Amino acid sequence: MAFLRALKEFACLPDPKTIPPSNLLKYTDTTITLFDKFPKASFHFLILPRVRPEAGLTTSVLHDLKSLLAWKEKEKALELLKELEKESKEVQKMVRDEMQKRHGDGCEWKVFTGFHAVPSMHHVHLHVISSDYVSPSLKTKKHWNSFNPKLGFFLELKDVLEWFQLPEDAFKKASRGLSLPDAQYEPLLKSDMKCWRCDTELKTVPKLKEHLQSHFDRDIAQMKKKRKHEIDLTGDDEDEVGTSDRPPAAKIRKRPEDDSE
Repeated sequence: MAFLRALKEFACLPDPKTIPPSNLLKYTDTTITLFDKFPKASFHFLILPRVRPEAGLTTSVLHDLKSLLAWKEKEKALELLKELEKESKEVQKMVRDEMQKRHGDGCEWKVFTGFHAVPSMHHVHLHVISSDYVSPSLKTKKHWNSFNPKLGFFLELKDVLEWFQLPEDAFKKASRGLSLPDAQYEPLLKSDMKCWRCDTELKTVPKLKEHLQSHFDRDIAQMKKKRKHEIDLTGDDEDEVGTSDRPPAAKIRKRPEDDSE
């Protein structure tokens, strides 16, 4: 199916500039960063390692996280993950800047980086997703449970990197579950929906979305209140603080809302 191969096709392109601007955020010699077509939060991007056969990074090695961790060139696998980590930090800087453009100085919140234990598309890709999870495209229990950072289906990059510090047997054990998704990971998608912040159980997706929105609205209000208090104390003009070095606002933009998936 073409959908499954879409990311692989992007990663194989010799010239990422040919990717439509509606899909492409940025690229480097080793990575491509895309807007997620169906974002599950206010900010949601995918970072792909580019296919480079001369470096051993073939489509087979990069098929998914499981194949990458099973690569015999373990040090090269670690190096690639660190390249993804480096690029994710650049993307997070852009995201934090855009957060403040949209909501005002001082308005920043957590951004997660990680992989799905059982990905829905071919080619390994790192999710960079803001922790509000406020999006029209978050529609099902599976959507939520696949991104809930406390459930275990979403594997944070920092945890995967720590696997490389383990003894070899422990490393193999930690990554072995990716080869047994039906036993270890797939059941998590059917778990009861709970808020990742307060553990409140939500019976329906509309209730979950309402709950997540309420957290987000309170957070924004508190951050704005804190910023106003700082301005009152220092006398700084909010409109003059921290804006001169920001990239153009259009660099990260809101995708049009799309109810299809």
